[in-house]
Amino acid sequence: MGNLGQRGANQRTRHQCSLLGRQALAGPASTTKTQVKRQVTATVANWPKDITVWHEGDTGYMSVPFTWLLPKARHAIRQRTFFASRWVVGGPAVQLMPDYLADTDAEVGGDMPGVLQRVNPYATRTTTGCPNRCQFCGIGRRLIEGDFCELPDWPDGPILCDNNLLAASREHFERVIDRLRPWGWCDFNQGLDARLLTPWHAARIATLRRPMVRLALDSDSEREVWARAVDYLLTAGIAKRNIRTYVLCGFRGSPEENWLRCEFVQSFKIRALPMWFHPLDALEYGAVTEGQQQAGWTKQKQRQLMQWYYKHRGSNLVGSAAQALTPAP
Repeated sequence: MGNLGQRGANQRTRHQCSLLGRQALAGPASTTKTQVKRQVTATVANWPKDITVWHEGDTGYMSVPFTWLLPKARHAIRQRTFFASRWVVGGPAVQLMPDYLADTDAEVGGDMPGVLQRVNPYATRTTTGCPNRCQFCGIGRRLIEGDFCELPDWPDGPILCDNNLLAASREHFERVIDRLRPWGWCDFNQGLDARLLTPWHAARIATLRRPMVRLALDSDSEREVWARAVDYLLTAGIAKRNIRTYVLCGFRGSPEENWLRCEFVQSFKIRALPMWFHPLDALEYGAVTEGQQQAGWTKQKQRQLMQWYYKHRGSNLVGSAAQALTPAP
């Protein structure tokens, strides 16, 4: 899926071959299932949510994934925090707000291979762009990347960061599955478009070992197609524990409506992952905008929902969250 406001990390940077081989994570045949599970968990969970910086000679390179990190990037460039005589700065945030760093001496924009692997050496993507026109998404609004395109080749990696992989042809999808199979695990990290998922896609994914399938539910109007996609995956033999769903929150609707969308996902015994919508020019992380306030959001209601699903589900700390956010009968 595309960038939900600014939902996922580092999914729109270019890449080339991973610096680490397959055996570094997939392991030899003697690697136990427990070892592989621990490696997978650590690799998928530890995505950095910050600026990525590296140096080549006296040139510093900086990739900025989110617009609310742009003030930090500008401060670092001005203060020469990372000790470089020349700076080249890019990333999704720079593409969304290209003028923000105009008052620095950095070289802004451009494209550089290998950045995605610097963020996570096991990440890759096989397509760029997205054919959808979602208004909450920088890619849908054509502010990032451009038209949808299948890449003729890509670095091998088990973590797929395609914006909309299911928009690709069957031939391309088949090649992706074939190149994932030797890894022994995979993660469709950016969310598969439930509207495009078919029984054929589900059956092909089910041929992989330990696939982590992430869907997206961006509005209540998509509940039926989302449920159908889940049914296709379960019928193909993919376990519920290996299905996740990103739930867009804060874009439209009241807190109660967003809460019920998350609970709809949970009612299928599928884990809901609420994603807070940030405007495409947001300079503050997690802010509740004026428009969101008009829809009934407060910082407390935002925190209740996010903490309930991510940190303290079932604990006394937010035990009143369900009551606070569930509409009265």
